[in-house]
Amino acid sequence: MFFFRGGSYVRYEIDPATGAETVDHGSYPRAVADGWAAMPAPFAQSIDAVVPWPDGFVYFFKGPQYVRWDATDNSVDASFYPHDIADQWPALPASFAAGIDAAVNWGDGRAFFFKGSKYVRYDIAQDFVDRTLYPRDIGDGWPDFPAAFRTGVDAAVNWGNGSAYFFKGGSYLNYDIQGSKVRPGYPLPVTEPDKWPELVRAGFTASFDDVLEWPQADPARPPDIPARLDPCSRRTQPDVRCGGSFDLHAVFDDAIPSVPACGEYRQYVRGELKVGDQPVPFILRENGVATPRKMRSRPGPGSADDNFLEDGQAAGSPGNKFAVDLTYGHRNASVGNGNRFDMYLPQRRSGAEYVGRDEPGATGAAGSFFSIDVDFRGQVVDVCNGGAILFTNEWTVRCQVP
Repeated sequence: MFFFRGGSYVRYEIDPATGAETVDHGSYPRAVADGWAAMPAPFAQSIDAVVPWPDGFVYFFKGPQYVRWDATDNSVDASFYPHDIADQWPALPASFAAGIDAAVNWGDGRAFFFKGSKYVRYDIAQDFVDRTLYPRDIGDGWPDFPAAFRTGVDAAVNWGNGSAYFFKGGSYLNYDIQGSKVRPGYPLPVTEPDKWPELVRAGFTASFDDVLEWPQADPARPPDIPARLDPCSRRTQPDVRCGGSFDLHAVFDDAIPSVPACGEYRQYVRGELKVGDQPVPFILRENGVATPRKMRSRPGPGSADDNFLEDGQAAGSPGNKFAVDLTYGHRNASVGNGNRFDMYLPQRRSGAEYVGRDEPGATGAAGSFFSIDVDFRGQVVDVCNGGAILFTNEWTVRCQVP
């Protein structure tokens, strides 16, 4: 969670196991320009509003302009942003295109934008605002809001636990999303004892520009990696074929703060291929590594290196029908979903389902000896949070002919 105020911000951590809320007071508050290096200078000085989108982008607003931040690699397309809100958000009324005070993703396909005493409800999938209903007075659409909040809000955030928080000046509301009402006892000052002690200690107690719940990946259920594992299949005529096959399947949760676009699959290998008695080098093309490398064998006892390297095919490798390097699970793959052995559904960028397949093995001349003995490691990772490993499993494909 990030709280923004002026040119500074605080990173607010919530332990998923205990619920403990902390701030690293040795590091925060910190200048936005230092922690968000890709942020254009005017936005590093202050923002008006920020909102995460289901496709892994985060939108920052300042005056009549906005910036799209890619949470999967912490980048901004500097050739296009900042850009005018009016040009790229045509569904927003003109008064909102001139500037936004606060925004919140409600987690059900809707987002709410606030400007002064007005608000609009935004259909994310359709990029649509019903102009016959909106802009609408906050007091009409949020009748449980106290009078001070009906005139406008400074910041809003979906906490991801059934609550949303709205801030104004030094006060805040705890809003029950499912019940559509302000929880009893609010508003309260941010300085209320035992409510936000970490913000109080950091000196962040009033006039927030906005609050951002950072997107993350979460498997919706345990991944099937591998699924339908066939560790050995053989043939001897008309030529020798030896290998295995397995399917890969993972489904990512799609409810704020969980964003499918943050979840990706990775595959790593080590082991040996042999024809006759001679090892055959298997060349790997690892994502982001300039020079192809040979697959490594299993390490000896006590080795500090497990010898796993990322599984991938160079553009010219046998069996690679594409004219580009291939690796498993990277959503930004240039072939997109054109490779049926490596797909995110229903769309590459934000699809919640990963479907993959591998058929490791090789073919040789009739009568030849061939063997494969390869370990695989499959992982599901959160690319929006430093590649954190969410799931890992290892298996072996071992086979020989004759």
